[in-house]
Amino acid sequence: MLIEVQDARLHPVAFDLRWAAGKDAELASLPEVAGELRFQGQARPAGEGLRLQGHLHGDIAPACARCLEPIPMTVDRDLDLLYQPESVIGESAEVEIHTADTEVGFFAGAGVDVAEVAREQILLALPMQPLCRPDCRGLCPHCGANLNQGPCSCAPAADDRWNALKTLRKPAP
Repeated sequence: MLIEVQDARLHPVAFDLRWAAGKDAELASLPEVAGELRFQGQARPAGEGLRLQGHLHGDIAPACARCLEPIPMTVDRDLDLLYQPESVIGESAEVEIHTADTEVGFFAGAGVDVAEVAREQILLALPMQPLCRPDCRGLCPHCGANLNQGPCSCAPAADDRWNALKTLRKPAP
């Protein structure tokens, strides 16, 4: 859903986006939605740009970074975001930014895509390395078995890098 700056100048624009459980093309490259995911709020003019105020709430299931099992998580965020057009920055390849500029997002075109804002906020809510549990053992590198469910049937792999050390060991008398 694209919210155009000129529409927001006339009156605040309300938005209410919902995504049902499953993988959604609009939220591509994100974890699967486990329940309903909802982003609702209002867009108002802010200088040359827009201020989005709203709430993002829902259940997602990112994959564990080690064993790839889904991890149920809830996203629950109040948002107050400021977006300015890219033309504010200018055409220069190098631009000095000030501390206040780090709190601003930029958009190209006539307005801001609210679905893209939701996607960005979901990514920011995810941990850097989501784990199903702190002691997750991951997957076997050979057969792909989930080692949390028990040992696999693969023979332990010998690491050839240690062979040189075997020649240094003296036999016991």
